[in-house]
Amino acid sequence: MEKGNKKILAMLGIGHVVTDAYQGALSLILAFLQPVFALTQIQVGFVMLAFNLSSSIIQPLFGIFSDRFRAVWLIPLGCLLGGLGMGLTGFSNSYKVVLFLVLISGLGVASYHPEGSKYARFASGKRKATGMSIFSVGGNLGFGLGPILATFLYGLAGLKGTAGLIILGALMALILVVNLKNITNTQTAIGKDEQAEAEHPKEPTKQLNKGVIFSVIVLIMIVIMRSWTHLGIVTFIPQYYMHYLHCDQVHAASLTSIFLLAGALGTLFGGPAADHWGLKTIITCSFALQVPLLFLFANVQGIWATVVLAATGFVIISTFAVTVVMCQELLPGNVGLASGLMLGFAIGMGGVGTTLLGWVADNWGLFMVFKIIILFPAVGFILSLFLPGRKSLSMGKVLQNGHGAVSS
Repeated sequence: MEKGNKKILAMLGIGHVVTDAYQGALSLILAFLQPVFALTQIQVGFVMLAFNLSSSIIQPLFGIFSDRFRAVWLIPLGCLLGGLGMGLTGFSNSYKVVLFLVLISGLGVASYHPEGSKYARFASGKRKATGMSIFSVGGNLGFGLGPILATFLYGLAGLKGTAGLIILGALMALILVVNLKNITNTQTAIGKDEQAEAEHPKEPTKQLNKGVIFSVIVLIMIVIMRSWTHLGIVTFIPQYYMHYLHCDQVHAASLTSIFLLAGALGTLFGGPAADHWGLKTIITCSFALQVPLLFLFANVQGIWATVVLAATGFVIISTFAVTVVMCQELLPGNVGLASGLMLGFAIGMGGVGTTLLGWVADNWGLFMVFKIIILFPAVGFILSLFLPGRKSLSMGKVLQNGHGAVSS
């Protein structure tokens, strides 16, 4: 990659850190707001659902807009809007206002990702996988640093400290605005074929055989199970340690960040591991390992709980890029659609899981939540057995045979 491209890629990656820090901060902000508004666990889960609906499920719409129009301005706007919405939550005077602001923040996050990832791809030169991994890890780091940032700001000024997120978003947006021309120029560096594809994206596949449809549906269900597990832990770990075990806020925030930062390392591991052992193998092994790890976490304390939680985060998020690649392999002529399904719809459905877990917490307590969460990766493991293996994908058997393959 050229030096200028490296600079743009790093800038977009840092913007991704900032944007996804809003998501990571939300669980701690909700823990601080819960006693203020006497929120039930269902209400907490519903806020997470609202954020995920606006930040993830709607993301494919921004992707379509990004493909059809040059919308590089969405990058700074998304960063600013995400910080503005989340930063004002500490000034809310009602639960409804919190919901509205979280929706606004989610729209900002959703608008940043498609355009940001597109220009990160352009800035990556020939090493697109390396460039996209840098961009993706930026998001994971932001998600992991979010709880620490929220706790730090709360320690400085209480709930009003969330204003710091507005300042952070505004500064990052300003940097991006100043460099918009340089970001746009990265598109001229790509090849003619890729340039044509970027300007004239392919229409969605009109005919899909039963094998592809079956495999894509199974993969979507697997990502939903992963999202329910991941967001369930992120949402209820702070409350479990603060309100059930009566630990201090710093300890609760550090555990959440350890879980998320370990996930960032898992992202770096999962891609190369899948290249070596196969996509299906990594997905299946990940879900198989999650079950005993979550069981251990529910039954250990002290330093061992921290160690197990870190291992759990590493294993869960190790398949983040792997599932996207598998969907792209299943839909090779519709990579945008594949990315939208995996990064938008399927992950966004994680908010439904947090709402269900909130209902469990209200009726049976927070401890029961972590027993229920164990069921999600168990279902994911069973589903993963029906995914097409490396041979089926490489030889196109799923496309040719019209049925799901289960070979390795």
